[in-house]
Amino acid sequence: MYINKDTKFETIATNYPYLIAPLLELGIKVIECGDVKWGTLGEEIEKLGLDLDDILTKLNKIIEEKGGPERNINLNI
Repeated sequence: MYINKDTKFETIATNYPYLIAPLLELGIKVIECGDVKWGTLGEEIEKLGLDLDDILTKLNKIIEEKGGPERNINLNI
């Protein structure tokens, strides 16, 4: 499992940006007003009254299909 209920939105935006669209389709915003939201995925799912296990299963399946987290390359030149 790549993400769980304690995964922060910052981690999703940084390592799994391809999850932003599927989450938005579920009504879960990762980014608001151009900034990454504070909090965790589990907190937002609970707040919205959604099925945590179902969403985590779907998201981790997407991550598995995409090959895991995106690799970040930071070149300080």
